[in-house]
Amino acid sequence: MSRHTQGAVLGHVIGAIGEADFAAVTARSVLDWLDFDLATVVVHRRDAKPALMFDNFDSAGGTQGVRNYVSVTHCLNPVLQFFNRPGVFRARDFRIGGQGIGAGLRRYLIENPDEELGYRTVGWPQRLEEIGLYFEACHGVVELGVYRERGARGLSANRLHELEVLRAPIAAAFERQWTLFGRLPQRSRAEPKPQLSRREHEVTGLLLSGCGSEAIALRLGISCHTVKDHRKQIFRKLGVGTLAELFALYRERD
Repeated sequence: MSRHTQGAVLGHVIGAIGEADFAAVTARSVLDWLDFDLATVVVHRRDAKPALMFDNFDSAGGTQGVRNYVSVTHCLNPVLQFFNRPGVFRARDFRIGGQGIGAGLRRYLIENPDEELGYRTVGWPQRLEEIGLYFEACHGVVELGVYRERGARGLSANRLHELEVLRAPIAAAFERQWTLFGRLPQRSRAEPKPQLSRREHEVTGLLLSGCGSEAIALRLGISCHTVKDHRKQIFRKLGVGTLAELFALYRERD
């Protein structure tokens, strides 16, 4: 059960204005109230790349998925494409699949009819329920997305309405934060990209060529257990969870 109320959420948001962790406090307050697990806060601007203000996807092994969304696949967001207005939206109401998506973008997607949109971004956790709160602020459109493992019942219409009621005051708080800072403190993405070892590069190449663990072990003169350890480290470093995602990540790179 949620430990927060609408009033408590708004109190936390207002109380965080002027603080460097404003976006994080806002996202976590909404998560606790709605009983969701993961969140992103992204500002979309017409004349600049999207800016990531907060995410906690590292807890679900989805850091690479967030990076891929912010840098590439945000352009496929159906709310941003077709509904140029503030509001609260369920992702499942915009199921579009991967039809008509060019090859350059397709390599960042995993098509799956079990996903709410009919696909997910490479590196993104599987089978999530997604609710997006969109509002104008910070010289752009702020997307506050919340996510949890999809269950038999989604977020209720009543709770969606309550979230919509919070949209205007949350937007005002973001505007105030922007006024105080002149910008929103961004989560740093300047850290070096994970580097595969020489052996991990070899194993990756063999996986991509279709070799199984036994064939890789024979080819490299190592045990199957060692191959599996290398594979686990490769997946962790690249932010993927399946072979299909590994293939999608490398597709058309050459």
